[in-house]
Amino acid sequence: MILETTLSFERLIALARRESGMTGPVEPDLAQRVAGIIGWINERGPFDPATVRAMQDQIQRLLATRLKLALDRERFAAIAAEPIERPVFIIGFARSGTTLLHSLLAEDPAVLKPQSWHMYSPSPPPGAGPVVAERIACARRQVEAWMDFCPAQKPMHPYIDKGAFQLIEDEEIFALDFRTLYPYHFYRVPVLDSMPPIATDQQGAFAFHRRLLQHLQWGDPRRRWVCKGPSGQMHLDALFAVYPDALCIWPHRPLGEIWASNVALRAAIFDTITGVPRDWAAQAKGHVEAMKAAIDRLIASERIDDPRVMHLDFREIASDPVGVLRKVYARQGVTLGEDGAARAAAWLADPENAADRHGRYPYSYEAFGLDRGWVEELFADYSRRFGLA
Repeated sequence: MILETTLSFERLIALARRESGMTGPVEPDLAQRVAGIIGWINERGPFDPATVRAMQDQIQRLLATRLKLALDRERFAAIAAEPIERPVFIIGFARSGTTLLHSLLAEDPAVLKPQSWHMYSPSPPPGAGPVVAERIACARRQVEAWMDFCPAQKPMHPYIDKGAFQLIEDEEIFALDFRTLYPYHFYRVPVLDSMPPIATDQQGAFAFHRRLLQHLQWGDPRRRWVCKGPSGQMHLDALFAVYPDALCIWPHRPLGEIWASNVALRAAIFDTITGVPRDWAAQAKGHVEAMKAAIDRLIASERIDDPRVMHLDFREIASDPVGVLRKVYARQGVTLGEDGAARAAAWLADPENAADRHGRYPYSYEAFGLDRGWVEELFADYSRRFGLA
């Protein structure tokens, strides 16, 4: 028996095809992206055979899920005709109220929202028949495996403990099409020390996103989607090209208040994956300056004044979340009824949703060798542009 020290593209494709039942050809673009990811991983090898097997199993499962979606689309041709109309996207930087706003909007029983079980067990499409309990249980096990692997996720991202019903980000959906290495689905890759830009076709990423929403909506009478993508503000042209009638909700918060937590979150995730505590302090300044350049380009873009973008202040979300919900609903031309307001208030009051129920992670600028005043000055233009002073 030959003990492999790198991943085999041919083996992965063959095993995923066998698991999914696909007998026809794999989409060429998809195969190319998978090959690119495998090449990126192997360039950082070699690995011991046990590590290769762990990586292979995780990537094979994701690829088989993706192939099943393609088979479903062939079997249920009407999926491709599903209209995705006026979806809502929560965009904006992490720690600026995006998760809270997404969670409250998702409480409305009349809306659809991507959840963890949609990533782990989307096939067959929910509209084809009852979703059996094991599909939900399977997704719960996968989320729990990730939480066990990276315990810091619970205090840093407390809503992950919703398991199969955790709300997911658009970037996670892109990973199902092998357009990004989202850590939840590639944490068995021990050289994953960041989220490398494997694919840069953002419009293609949103096109796949739309295909998944069609898959999940088919057979469901509901037509209102609420999604969340923390990098969506960087790709508004691609988003609107695919969803021209979308409404993007962009909460804003002074970046000086949240930058340390953003670096700490990346450090906790990727150091756990690699098993090596990197010197994030040595790299933090470079990360900040790269982010500064990206934000400067963003501020200079006319797209941020697009009427399809609704800007909100984090302070208002924190102080009057139900009032903000009413504003968002009004922007959609929908009324937030008393029942909807009561559901949101009940969610806020439930201790199972308290942001600190797993404790508070201590975020510190000093831990990364940064001066908060310097960071705040660096992003002063952003604060002025959106009235955050």
